[in-house]
This record gives sequence, C-alpha cells and structure tokens, in this order.
Amino acid sequence: MECSWDSDNTITAMNDEARNSLRVIGLQLDSDQYPHVYNGGVVQPGDAAIVTSTPGEDMNNVKRKQARSATGSRQRAARRQRTSGQPGPPGQAPQLICASLRETYEAELDALRDAYPGTKIWQQAEGMWLLSESSVLPGLDKTATFLTAIPFSPQFLQKSWGFWITPVYWEWIGPRHTNFGDGSICAFDPKDDTWRPGDSLITLLDLYTLWALRHEHLKMLGRWPGRQAVPHTYERLSESHPDELCGCNRNGKRYAECCQPHDQARPLGDSFFQFMKFTQGQLDRSPPRAICEFIKCRQAPPPIKDFLASLNGH
Repeated sequence: MECSWDSDNTITAMNDEARNSLRVIGLQLDSDQYPHVYNGGVVQPGDAAIVTSTPGEDMNNVKRKQARSATGSRQRAARRQRTSGQPGPPGQAPQLICASLRETYEAELDALRDAYPGTKIWQQAEGMWLLSESSVLPGLDKTATFLTAIPFSPQFLQKSWGFWITPVYWEWIGPRHTNFGDGSICAFDPKDDTWRPGDSLITLLDLYTLWALRHEHLKMLGRWPGRQAVPHTYERLSESHPDELCGCNRNGKRYAECCQPHDQARPLGDSFFQFMKFTQGQLDRSPPRAICEFIKCRQAPPPIKDFLASLNGH
C-alpha cells in the first residue's frame, strides 16, 4: 500500500474569527509572546497586548479556564537536575527501560486524557504510543492528530507525526520543521531544554499543537510565525521567507535583514554539499509507511522499538 496524499487538492475553510485569531497569534509569536492552550488543544492569543495593522480591531473575550502557556523554544529556564536516568557516557549501550520514567508518565495519563480528550494509549515493552487530537483553532474545518512514541528510557528521544484529519481526507503536516529521513515533528531543538524525557506529556502535546498552528499560519498567511531554528544555509534558502524571523535565531531580525544576503552570496553547490553532510544524504521528509498505514486504518500501532532515536547517537 502506498503512503500518499495530495495536499494541492485539499481545501481549508476558516471563518473570520479563526483567521483573525491566527493573525494575532502570529504577531504575538513574532514578539516572543506565547498563546494559551486550552483542553482539547484549542489555541487562543495570549494576554499581552500587541500593535495590529488594523487600528481599533479587538479580539473577542475568551474564558481563561484551564489555560496553559504554549511556551516556545529557548523560553524555558535551566533544566532541573536529575539524579537518575541520565544518558550514559559515549560507548555505553542505551537501556530500553527505566521503571521510574515509566511510572512518571503513567501517573499523568488521567490528566492527559482531561487535557486531550479521546487520547488513545497503547503500551509496549519499550514505551507507549499516544494518539491525540487537537482542535488547534475554533472555526477550523479540520483537526490535528498526533501519533507520538514515548520511550520508557531517557536515553531515547520521543517521536511524533502530525496529520490534518477531516471526515473526507487525511494529510500529513509538513514538510517545514519536520525531521529529515522520517518526516517526524521538529517542534523544538532537544538541546534547548524546552522538553526533556520525564517532563509533562501535556506540555509536549501543547508544543505539537502550537507547531500545527504555525503550519496553518504558513498555509493561510504565507509565512512561518515566531522564532525558528534553521542553522543551515541551504535549508534557509530553500524554505525561509524574507519576512520570517531568521533561522539563525541570533538577533530577532527578519531573514531579509539578516542572513539572506550572505546566504545568496555563497555558491549554492557548496551550501548543498554541507547540507547533505548534515543530513547524511537523507533528504526525504515523509512519514514511514507503517505510520501512514496506522493513521489510515487505526489498527495496532507498529513496534515502538523500530522508531527509537538515541540521544547518544547509538
């Protein structure tokens, strides 16, 4: 069975309230102001006022019940110290199971089901799969579905894939800010301490929800909102828009005012060669067939051990 979709033939309907919310959230993200996420993965603008391009325009008041801050990359304080379960030194084989980490995740499952109702959970020896739905924006005609692999070892990274779902079609969310090789979500840099193994699963899904909203902003309004990490010249040239914040993430400037002139002056072949070295020649960014088959058929998910990515590169 082929894993395929035709995003050019899909149509997104959005009412005026949703479009206005999307625009305001994008402006806030550009100013490092992060929105609230409500139960069900509903995103609303944050409390801070912003200067809009339409004087006098105001958002409808929204009830602030059970709101969470969808913080972005590089916004979190220093990582708390952990006395156990740390990745081992280079050369040491990763452990597939950490009982305390498993207990930490299992203790949050009831709260997770409250925050993301309808979440389905499959437990396997090496970890658990989460299938969660996020409304993203009131008035949007589709929902975001995340299939997330949560390892029971801090030496392995979590992985998740996002899909837009409607009653008549499903569509992978990408390719911007997805990982090369398997098209999994790249919502934050693991080195930034935005989320680490053992942190809240609700926070992780909130980050994925905000990532999906950024994709909708890109599709509907033509640009990726807020800070982003795009450190490689070829990737910036291929994907970054001039009016987006620059992917070098150094000074808060737009790409056109920051790295774009320097990137365009470099020989394209050299940039591509360096980028190929970084990706180890893996330029494909589509989900594995087993992931697509599960999203389509909703039967048993594949073995989680097939998708583990070690923090130590093993």
